Amino acid sequence: MFENAGRHRNAPPQKLAFGNLPVPGTKAGAIVSAGLVIIAWIAIPGATIFILGTVGIGCLVGLGLRWLHDREQ
Repeated sequence: MFENAGRHRNAPPQKLAFGNLPVPGTKAGAIVSAGLVIIAWIAIPGATIFILGTVGIGCLVGLGLRWLHDREQ
């Protein structure tokens, strides 16, 4: 019954599907990123604080960069 139980003991660990997922800077990349955020929001209870913090800091940095760009023109 358990004769094949140990055959994967020396196998290399498999990478997770989202570990090496490239997300391009396009509308499709934005949809993929939003989907990953929604999945993390629902599946990982501790991720809520992290997600809110990164969105807040990202907005501040983005607004600052836009202000600098508009000031140069």
